[in-house]
Amino acid sequence: MSEFGRSGRSGRSGRSGRSGRSGRSGRSGEGELFDHAGGESSSLLSAALTVTHDGIAGFWDGTATNAVKDKLGSEDHEILYLRYSTRGLMLDHELFGSLGVSGGYGHAQIIGRDPVVPDATHPSVAQPHLTIRRPTRDMFKAQLKYLRSYADLRDDRLPEINLQQEDILSFYGAIGLLDDQRRLRTLELLEATVRFAIHIEIMVKHFCRAPRPIDYAPEVQPIVQTPDHSSFPSGHATEAFAVATVMHRLMTGEGPKDGVVKRAQVFRLANRIAVNRTVAGVHFPVDSAAGALLGCRLGEHIYDLAKGSDPEPEMEFVPNSDGEHKEGKFNCEKDFDLDWLASSLPDSVAKGGGARSDILEEFWTLADAEWPKASAP
Repeated sequence: MSEFGRSGRSGRSGRSGRSGRSGRSGRSGEGELFDHAGGESSSLLSAALTVTHDGIAGFWDGTATNAVKDKLGSEDHEILYLRYSTRGLMLDHELFGSLGVSGGYGHAQIIGRDPVVPDATHPSVAQPHLTIRRPTRDMFKAQLKYLRSYADLRDDRLPEINLQQEDILSFYGAIGLLDDQRRLRTLELLEATVRFAIHIEIMVKHFCRAPRPIDYAPEVQPIVQTPDHSSFPSGHATEAFAVATVMHRLMTGEGPKDGVVKRAQVFRLANRIAVNRTVAGVHFPVDSAAGALLGCRLGEHIYDLAKGSDPEPEMEFVPNSDGEHKEGKFNCEKDFDLDWLASSLPDSVAKGGGARSDILEEFWTLADAEWPKASAP
């Protein structure tokens, strides 16, 4: 994953709130709210504005001089009147409250929160989405051979590895032309996706806390700083596959299963980002497998929440050392790849009747409109 702890480091060059920061995913609350029309806020500018006011405003007795029109949106789901950073906070509110994480040492469960207010006749019901179980230490040890073999790619992958520590969205932007004009709503939605993935993965990591590869062998010698938090599951894999799932939905309308089976470019990119963390020496392939499954589920959850679809069927990630290597069961003697992920994801089916967020529905519609659709024959 990406470096969680930086949110409290005042004075570290504005790196507040990054776990995978992914470019501008952390823009919410970074100070844009206080900027002026032509530049950043400052005490000098405030002093200059005070002098200007005194010089040109003249006498005013407090009477309203404008006819005020309500320009803040007539519907609760309309949030485009807000600045970029504030809209991000609104999206975070809708997403962060929709899932929770519970568990204990060695396992975590992602749970959907019942949107109906509980009462005597309708108690709150938890809706399990995905249970993740941590490998044993022997299983991690069996994966060290992949750390050794992937290390041979370090010279080739070094530029990617370094940049992807802080930014993965630029790599997706090279596929889908993400910018703040042509696809601004998509960019905002994907940034919210990264923040949501971080919000969930940090607690999953805490419950599944596992040593890093360097803890097993000094010969791993990572080429980037090993993060302080759990190796399992991979936060980069979680974020990358969540972004790929949302972006593939917007580009094609297809779910993650179809995208992975077809080897859509966004999923090939997500796979490469995940593998790069093993090349760098900070993650095992099994970390990427669990993160990829979690990321796809989180990305599809965002779609379900925007469309009012029923949640995906409950799943479980189970590592083993000599058993099956499919359908959520990961054999730690083997490597992570898209074939395994394709076998583990549920088939896409028509869904409806689930909880819906009006704000996310509106935002998804705006993002979807930014992508060209195939013309009718």
